[in-house]
Parts: sequence; structure tokens; C-alpha cells
Amino acid sequence: MEAPETVKHAALLWTTAIAAGIVETVLAVSEIARDSGLDAGVWMNIGVRSVIYLGAFVLVAFFARGRRWARVSLALLLSVVGLAAMVVPSAMQLADGESLIAAVGGDGDFALAFFVVRLAHIAAVLLATGLMLSPAANDYFRKPALATA
Repeated sequence: MEAPETVKHAALLWTTAIAAGIVETVLAVSEIARDSGLDAGVWMNIGVRSVIYLGAFVLVAFFARGRRWARVSLALLLSVVGLAAMVVPSAMQLADGESLIAAVGGDGDFALAFFVVRLAHIAAVLLATGLMLSPAANDYFRKPALATA
């Protein structure tokens, strides 16, 4: 059974979200490198994020091929944990009186670029999650009924 358009679009949006995360990392590392240089902690962070992004790409590939476990993994890891990691700190900063751009994008030279990429990242996650859980996707991922002999 071929994947429905909603699953194909969800996979594309997941890929977009991961790419946005990579761009966010590049922006943050560029800011750090310019301001204070790259120490062992920054390199460790880059390594951890690289493993996470690679794992996310693998999950998206398995999701696009119809693997139910990849769909559940994406929902839990990226739609819940990943989204919370992006939104909760910003919401806390907004509650403390920070401006929207400062809360989401920071206060460096790349704040506006980071803000735009982060909003695109969040939008891609929300849209991918919605498509991934749509009725057509649910039908596609439903366990096939056992054939009677």
C-alpha cells in the first residue's frame, strides 16, 4: 500500500523541522564562536545535537516507509519532548517580561534570524504532527486485519 499524501507531506515537514534545528545550531554556534570561541563544551553540544538530528532523520525515513514504531517515536520524541524543549523556556522568558524576539531568538546579532527559523521549526513540527495523526495516516498505519483461512 502506497503512503497517502498526508504521510508524504508529514515526512517532508519533519525533514523541514530537522533542517531548521540544524540551522538554529549553526546560528547559535556562529554566535558563540564569534563572541568567545569554541571550547570543549560547545563541541560536545554539537556532537550530541548531530546524533539527535541523525536519529531524527532515520526515524523520518522509517516513518515514510510505514513503520508504526517510527510514527510513535516521532510523536513522543519530537512532538512532545522536542516541542516542549523549544517552547517552555521561551514561554518562561515571556512570563518574566522578555520581548517575543528576545524570548525566542535571544539577544545576539543573529536574534532575528534565529527567531524566524525557530518559528518555522515550531510550525513544521505542529503541521507534521497534525498530518501524521490525520485519518488518512491512521488508516495507513493501522495494523492489517488477519486473513481468515
